[in-house]
Amino acid sequence: SARQLEDLILHDPALSARILKLANSAFYCFRSEVKTISHAIALLGLNLVKSLAIGVGIFESFTKGMKGEGALINKLWTHSFGVAVLAREIWSRRSSRREGEFAFLCGLLHDIGKGVFFKKDPVHYSHLFANKKSEADGDLCTYETEMYGSDHTMIGAMLAKHWGLPPELAVVIRRHHDVFNTNLPLVAAVSMADVLARSADIGYDGDRSLESDIARLMAQLMIGDREHEQMKAFAESRREEIKQFFRLAS
Repeated sequence: SARQLEDLILHDPALSARILKLANSAFYCFRSEVKTISHAIALLGLNLVKSLAIGVGIFESFTKGMKGEGALINKLWTHSFGVAVLAREIWSRRSSRREGEFAFLCGLLHDIGKGVFFKKDPVHYSHLFANKKSEADGDLCTYETEMYGSDHTMIGAMLAKHWGLPPELAVVIRRHHDVFNTNLPLVAAVSMADVLARSADIGYDGDRSLESDIARLMAQLMIGDREHEQMKAFAESRREEIKQFFRLAS
């Protein structure tokens, strides 16, 4: 419930301060200052505040103790925040506000498996992640599988299940690079948001190539050319705000 979430957040003063910073950021442009967690929940929604709290907590757990790798992880999480914002925008046009807030969480955690690799093998994975890749090269998943025997989608889905996160979220994490082998439109929404975030240069996720079959993604989401252009413009227009939003979260 909203009261339970408020109590949990208030037990962590640092988290409380960050949630209030986010609620008062230029990204939301509320007319009056948000002074309490209960007010933030009322304005932003229970699920969005929960998603932000989860995202901040996970970011801290994966960056704690990191040294030279910290800058790369920051780029990854900036990208993830961008995908979260764009996934919510895409999904909110097709569903309720509550469903849009869940899409935000899916976008935020879609690359969580990369955080695991950074944590367990920071030196080698940082090199793999930062290495510039051309269109002729394989994608990051291919290199991860060669080095570790599994890729970030599999590891991320396993972690989501281990933590007891919603099963649909685990599916999004597992299938966001394999979108056409699942019938879940939410997977397509996160995949589309991923492409838009890369195109708008929001953070960096270890890959430079864009989804080649964008027309198929658009068809699956029933997005026409005009709406696609609107989404691209939205991503470009919110890029700096998303980066600032991430800095407040971290």
